[in-house]
This record gives sequence, C-alpha cells and structure tokens, in this order.
Amino acid sequence: MNESLFQTVFEQASEGIVLIDGAGRYLLEANKAFAELVGYPEELIFSMTFNDFIDLSSVGIERLYDQVLTRKEQYIGEVKCRRSDSSLIDVELRLNLLHFGGKELFCAFIRDVTMYRHVEKGLLETGGRFRQAVFSAPLPIMIHAEDGTVVMINSEWTRRTGYSFKDIPMIDDWVKKAFGAECASVFEKFGFLYKTATPCTYDDLPVTTKSGEKLVWNFCSAPAGSLADERPLFITMAMDVSANKHVEDDLKASLHEKETMLREVHHRARNNMQVIMSLLNLQSRYLSNPETQEFFKESQERVRAMVLIHEMLCNSSNEAQIDFNEYGRSLVGGIISAYSPNQSNLQVEMRISRMIVSLETAVPCGLIIHELVSNSLKHGFPDGRSGTITIDFDRDEAGLYTLVVGDNGIGLPKGLDREKPGTLGLSLINTLTKQLQGAVEFIGASGTVCKVSFRG
Repeated sequence: MNESLFQTVFEQASEGIVLIDGAGRYLLEANKAFAELVGYPEELIFSMTFNDFIDLSSVGIERLYDQVLTRKEQYIGEVKCRRSDSSLIDVELRLNLLHFGGKELFCAFIRDVTMYRHVEKGLLETGGRFRQAVFSAPLPIMIHAEDGTVVMINSEWTRRTGYSFKDIPMIDDWVKKAFGAECASVFEKFGFLYKTATPCTYDDLPVTTKSGEKLVWNFCSAPAGSLADERPLFITMAMDVSANKHVEDDLKASLHEKETMLREVHHRARNNMQVIMSLLNLQSRYLSNPETQEFFKESQERVRAMVLIHEMLCNSSNEAQIDFNEYGRSLVGGIISAYSPNQSNLQVEMRISRMIVSLETAVPCGLIIHELVSNSLKHGFPDGRSGTITIDFDRDEAGLYTLVVGDNGIGLPKGLDREKPGTLGLSLINTLTKQLQGAVEFIGASGTVCKVSFRG
C-alpha cells in the first residue's frame, strides 16, 4: 500500500489510534483523534506512556497486555481515560497485538463512549426520554425482547441498513438479511447479546445492507427493563467500525510488506558478501607470497562471519534478531575448520547463553570472537602443543553483556602495546568494542584472555 495514503487514513480516522512498543511500553505513534481526545499537545504525548492516559493501576494495565499476549486475541472493554485537565471520560478500548521487524507492538483503538453511557442511563429513567433519545441517537439502536421480538429500531438503524421496522419483526429476520450465508454462525452470537444479564459487546461482524453494501459493525447490548407482560427488554446499539477495520488491515499489510522487504535486504546482503568471498578466493590463487595469501584468507573468514548472520536472518521468522548461542557455535565451528581442521590437540569450551540479540550487537561480537579464536589457533599453540580455548558470553539482569574469549597458550608477545597493537586483528577488536560503546581488557597471567563488556 502507498505509505502516504496509509498515513492519511491513520491521521483522519475518527477513533484515536495508538501504537505501543511491546517491550518498553512507550508510545510509537498516535493519531490526531487521540491527541484531541486526551487534550495534550502532540509534543508532550510522546514523552508519556499509555498508563498516563488510562485510569488503571500499572498492574491493571499489564494485565490487559498479558491477556492479549497469552490469548493471542483482541481485548475489548471500557475504561476511564484521563484528559489533560485531569477529567475522566468513558472510553471503549480495543487492544491488538501486531508483529513488525521482530518486535511485538500493541495497537490500541480508543473511542469516547461517555455520551452513549449517559444516553443509556437516561433511557432507563423515563419512557418519554427513552423514546426521544433512541430516535435522535446518532448510532443505530434496536430495542428487542428476550424471545427475539423487535420492539423498536431508530431512524439511524434504518438509514444505515435500509431495513425498516416492518422488514425485521424478529431478531432472526434481521440476522438472515444482514448476514446471509453466515447467518447460522451469527445466530448464537446474537442470541447471547439479547439474553445477557450485564452489558456486553461483540465486534467485527460483517453486516450487509439492503443495497448490498458491506459494513463492519460493533454491537453493544444491555438489559433495558421489561414489557408490560414482564418479558425482559434489551437495547442493542451498533457502531460502524468499517473505516477503522480498514486502517487495522492496512497496518497489518504495511507491516507484512516491510518484513518482506527486510528479508530481501538480508538475502541480498548475504549474496553480495558471498560474491566478495569468491573474489578474494579467486585473487588469492594468483598470489605466491604466503603472508599475502594469509591476509586474503583472514579477510575471507571475516566476511564469512557476517555472511553467517544474514544467512540465519534469511531463514528465521525474526528478520532483525538472532539466537547468539546458535550463531556462536556455527561461527566457531567454521573458524576451526578454516584454521585448524585437525585440532585433536585442542579443546574448545563454549558457554554462550541463550540470548536473542540484534544485528547491531551480533556483527561486532561475531567479528571479535573471530579475531580472538583465529589468533589463538594460529599463534597460541605452536609446535602442536595441547591446550584449551574458552568462549563465554552472557547478559545479566541489568542488561550488561560480558564476552570473554581465552586460551591457556603462550600468550601475547611481551611488550605489546594493547592500545596501539600494530596488528590488524587487535586493532579491529579495539574498534569493534568502541562501536559497542564498551570496554576491552586483557586479563590473567598465563595464556591470552580478553574480556569485552558493554550494555545492549
């Protein structure tokens, strides 16, 4: 879908629409209708959380999020909304779960129902006010008995559907006309609506008008007294949410399109890097200097470390994050095959936590592991001596990552300036650590042990 058209629909929707980050719970987007509903200027809205607008405790809000996450279905209910002047209004909240770029997002649709609640209260007070409110209400309204007899429909119901009171003497007649082939599955839902002891809602029902137009309606039903013969009465109001449904569908289509594009980016990046590896391999065949050949080989393996990431992302359901445990083991296995395929004298111990990390974290960490492990294999154990290489990578509860790669080999050359090492590999480690905004240190008295710490 054209992105500018999507943005126009989003902004012009009559209901408030908010996109919420699933992890941090902060606001990502809010349309004009939401800003007008809460009464805050747009520049302040994005410095607030959704909790600031909903009159529930933080625990109550989290329960709504958890309900949507665990049941994988939309939450619908009424809550109090707090405006900028500290007043509270009744709103209907519809909370959905969306997935985009490997992240979970919440999409909230909010509409002011304060007026409708006042109307309902007035309807139950006196017969005269009741009838006046029903006929002048801006929403389609039907009054019906428990047995399905239609007592009254207002002019708005007739105007929107084309059906008058004489066309639908019973609820069953309405269901057959409005839902056609789907009426069998709708009967049970409507039966619940007009026999409920408490107010309830059912949304996203596909209504067909007399002219054949397709609408999407949200229904709300509640007890409304009784007839003279004591048959219970119920009032059912409808809200046309067709436009909002289109916005929701367009949001999902747009997110899917972006996911597809991101997957294609990873696919092309992987292919381009594989071409670079092939070119380096082809060029190295024309070289006779062993040191130069080794330089080309190291460059190939560095590119391979990045290729592996994009390859995993291409084959993953998450296009922005990878399991570093799986990646790290594949990476180290490839390094050993390249530099020490017959390493019976060496043991490799890996203790990498099950962590899902972003591309921005995986690439520099993968390259750091490559430099340190390949350096150990090439220089740490000369003359076939035995030893052990260890890789530890973990993240604590505060979000601090700690990567430690070490060996019990001969260690770094004496007198080496680690700030200005003079070798490409160690220089890369310093550069990549700065990219992570972390710190690097070499620890221990024997062998080579490098510790890199940074925050995600």
